[in-house]
Amino acid sequence: MRDLVSVGLLAVASTVAVAAAGWADGRPAARQYVREGGSWMQVDPDGSRYEIDPRVITVKFREGVSRASQQALHASLGAVELRRAITGFADVEVAAGQDVFAAIDAYLASGLVEIAEPNTFGRYQIEPDDPMYPSQWHLPKVMAPEAWDSVTGDPLAIIAVLDSGTEFTHEDLGTGADAYQNIWLNDGEDAWSDPDDPSTGNGVDDDSNGFIDDWKGWDFGNGNNDPSGPFFHGTAVAGVAAAKTHNATGVAGAAGGWNGPGARIMIGGVGDAAPNGAVLDDAILYAGAMGAHVIQLSLAVGQSAAIDAAVQAARDVYDMSVICSSGNGGQDMVSYPASNPDVMAIGATTQDDLKADFSNHGPDLEISAPGVDIVTTDTGDGYTTTGGTSFSSPLVSGVVALMLATVPNLSNEAIRQILKDTADKVGGYDYNWNPAMPGHSFELGYGRLNAENAIAGALVIFTDGFESGDVSSWSSSAP
Repeated sequence: MRDLVSVGLLAVASTVAVAAAGWADGRPAARQYVREGGSWMQVDPDGSRYEIDPRVITVKFREGVSRASQQALHASLGAVELRRAITGFADVEVAAGQDVFAAIDAYLASGLVEIAEPNTFGRYQIEPDDPMYPSQWHLPKVMAPEAWDSVTGDPLAIIAVLDSGTEFTHEDLGTGADAYQNIWLNDGEDAWSDPDDPSTGNGVDDDSNGFIDDWKGWDFGNGNNDPSGPFFHGTAVAGVAAAKTHNATGVAGAAGGWNGPGARIMIGGVGDAAPNGAVLDDAILYAGAMGAHVIQLSLAVGQSAAIDAAVQAARDVYDMSVICSSGNGGQDMVSYPASNPDVMAIGATTQDDLKADFSNHGPDLEISAPGVDIVTTDTGDGYTTTGGTSFSSPLVSGVVALMLATVPNLSNEAIRQILKDTADKVGGYDYNWNPAMPGHSFELGYGRLNAENAIAGALVIFTDGFESGDVSSWSSSAP
């Protein structure tokens, strides 16, 4: 079962949609307002979210309303006019303890006011300072910087990278000069005396999970507690999902945090040079038992009843999202285990938002994401440019980690639906080729990943722990 507590935004399911046409009734059109953790947030049409100022609204009186009548209205409502622009808009401090929307309704109800609206606290938009970020075209393509305006990653969200192993000492994944890491540590196991040397454990299965000294994960292919792996693949996959971001080092990851811990990478080695189907089910079940929220698979193996059973347990027992690359054969069917209906199959796109030639596709494809010329982490504390559906799928896993950092209780099914609903319909493909699958294309699935839209979808559509309020006059089109 998922055990995840967000230290970021507390999402609220009370959504207020403003559907007024233009400015006809004095309220701005096409905005939404959500109540989160005791504060109101404004959601603009592009999905941008801003905290609403709880003390100051802006009003514009109708032409011909005398100054005396304006002052009398302010006084009757316990408000104070702070300043007035030459355009006629006045900033007004509302009465102490009054909800901003109640104040807006009061001004509009007076008949003296043409426009009344809330104000927001914005942000200065910056890009991460990772030196190689300008070469990481895939992140702005999926609107990751816009998503980072809301959430940058949370160490309580755990991505299990089941691959060739991940170099846990890499400066942009493990503890580097910045003195923090995005590598998952097993809190039930005693730390190694040398944090970089798996052989320095105490030789005891401290948490009685059947794996001795699995402080930084487990190498299922070799049956030991050193999941670093000799092959670059797993390290590169991990970097796409959660390389440390805005730490003045290397590259940025989708859910890498912001000069502080982001999503954590739980390492599971499932074969050095090639994935071993015999241990893949064990790695999936380990990830579930140890608290992972996302299973990242950038691999293909032969169909297996044991793997199918593990995937079913990931869904039914642990409610984990299982995300897998669709395969690189250019075929019109996805490979296994991406073809398992409980797995999200992810294809690859180019910088022009077209299906990559090598990307497997077809009716089982869920969505696609950039998978060509991807700059990411490499073994030897290095960096590489690579490609394949192996590197489009961890981009989706990173965005799922962002969604969970925003709304911790999202179910796997809710996540899948949001990703499908918020993907961009790019490439000029036929997204209605199959009437039984409206919105799906044969080439890209339901579209190309959009991180900003996925976060907005998680907040606005599938939020938990809502706070109620009297928003009747603002909620005629609320979902």
